[in-house]
Amino acid sequence: MKAGILAYGLDRPIGGISRYTLELVRALADLENGPDVTLLAAGGAGALAGQNGLRSVPLPGCRLLPGLLTLGNAWLPLRACQLGLDLLHDPTGVTPLLLGAGPARSAVTVHDVFAWSCPGTSTLLDTMIYRYWLPRILPGVDAVITVSEHSRQDILRYLHVDPNRLNVIPYGVADRFRPMPSDEVKIHLRDRLGLSGPYILYVGALTQRKNVGGALEAFALIEKRFPRLQFVLAGPRTWNQTPVEDLVQRLEIAPKVALTGPLTDTDLPALYSGADLFVFPSLYEGFGLPPLEAMACGTPVVTSNTSSLPEVVGDAAITVDPYDVEALAEAMRRVLSDPDLAHDLRRRGLERAAGFTWEQTARKTVEVYREVLS
Repeated sequence: MKAGILAYGLDRPIGGISRYTLELVRALADLENGPDVTLLAAGGAGALAGQNGLRSVPLPGCRLLPGLLTLGNAWLPLRACQLGLDLLHDPTGVTPLLLGAGPARSAVTVHDVFAWSCPGTSTLLDTMIYRYWLPRILPGVDAVITVSEHSRQDILRYLHVDPNRLNVIPYGVADRFRPMPSDEVKIHLRDRLGLSGPYILYVGALTQRKNVGGALEAFALIEKRFPRLQFVLAGPRTWNQTPVEDLVQRLEIAPKVALTGPLTDTDLPALYSGADLFVFPSLYEGFGLPPLEAMACGTPVVTSNTSSLPEVVGDAAITVDPYDVEALAEAMRRVLSDPDLAHDLRRRGLERAAGFTWEQTARKTVEVYREVLS
């Protein structure tokens, strides 16, 4: 089976969807009797360049989203024809398939529909894609993959995809996310990130939808009980970023808040492993990978009781209403004050995270490929 996989954003700091593309392609390439994968690169191949003899073919002019949504519609069927592809998979969900996939069958991963489910938190371009583009293009796609049952229900509700063509395949957790020895963690945090002492951690984009402001307000309610405690925010800023600096100044917690910016794959496991608590009070997630990565590193997790997050973390985390700052603060205080509770969350988190692997994601994805081709 010859499969072409669209790669977008791999030449930039890796985020949620580009992380999915990166790990899925790696896992597909490692499968015994897996598909013959060619990367259709809208921009560079990033960390996938030259891996496992992986072939990469460029899509000129498509590095930025407007180019992908215009020129990409012509390049994809052309490349499918030139390369003799059996199947073309778009893991980004933007679906530049207005002209189809040429001789190939098609599969698309739609991670979420946040422009519908969480209005007011998306760009104009994202709103146009989800509200007007996808409803037009998805009926012509052979299979749609999504990453949680919650996203499946949202897609059925808002995009009206045929349920027989809609498949749920969760994300995995990379092997590098595992508990690290405390001495190694301390040295890494000190030398690489300048961190010492206890800290709460958030990993993700600093956006309105991620509710970073709510997390900071909750921290402000408890920080005086934990004089040495810091709050570390690790992630990129985006167009609708929470004005973090202004907020921490108003809350009078600026000396206790550290912003690292986006981090490398080398830094993240140590940052997770060294945290006393991981907090992820997002308002809406199609899956929510950071809580799972934190659990895989043995870190207690407090997250939201909304969207897909309860489905992902199960009973291995404390879930609260992300709009209730006092409830969030109380959950944080409980974990930080109760060693037995923290230990139990670590144990349950490790067990929960062990059930999510990228190999499993890849195998289930290949099953969808074969079903489409049959």
